[in-house]
Amino acid sequence: MAGRLDRLLDWLFPRRCAFCGHPVETGQTACSRCREELPRIAGPVCPLCGREKGSCRCGQRRRAYRRCVSPFYYEGPAKRGILRLKLYGKVYAAEGFAQAMAETVRREYEGIAFDALVPVPISDSTRRERGYNQSERLASALGKGLAVPVAEGLVKVAENPPQRSLPASQRSGNVLGVFDCAPGFVPEGQVLLLVDDVSTTGATLDECAKMLKIYGAEEVYAVTAAAARLSNGG
Repeated sequence: MAGRLDRLLDWLFPRRCAFCGHPVETGQTACSRCREELPRIAGPVCPLCGREKGSCRCGQRRRAYRRCVSPFYYEGPAKRGILRLKLYGKVYAAEGFAQAMAETVRREYEGIAFDALVPVPISDSTRRERGYNQSERLASALGKGLAVPVAEGLVKVAENPPQRSLPASQRSGNVLGVFDCAPGFVPEGQVLLLVDDVSTTGATLDECAKMLKIYGAEEVYAVTAAAARLSNGG
């Protein structure tokens, strides 16, 4: 009976590929073409930025977060899927990314018990315009896969130009002082996993992790849906 109901629902409301939007079979989150073309990050990876060692440009620079990992590079189907999620309201795409993120977290963070997932916040004006925070959607889907609660532990307290509009050299300064710990959230003694859509220089994640540690977090790790390849300076 359940199988018939699933088939009926798929006929009425077909599941869509997280990366291109084409209909997919029951239980799938990506079409066969996107699965083949996804720019997966394969090991061995840098123990800090999570990129393959041939693509690493971080220079082993320490951040406030211990590590960052990602399942994909920000290109091809992964880039299209993130833009669909972030800019075009295709919130169902979060599930496909979250499945891949969960696999990466289990592999790269094996043995680490996270107290909560913390999505990177967006400004109130951006939320009103977009209607949602894509990082919260990713964290919600990822939390279900990992059986870890999600805590909206950070808020964005100041407007700043989008990071994507700035060169790498200006991104760290652009996020200084724009995040704070959310009222009522007590990270003291917790091991937290930051969740965001894309990691480029790591400046946003670094500033978020810095605030969580100022408020007492024991350790902060990070996971993003994708990581940009960097030509220099990570």
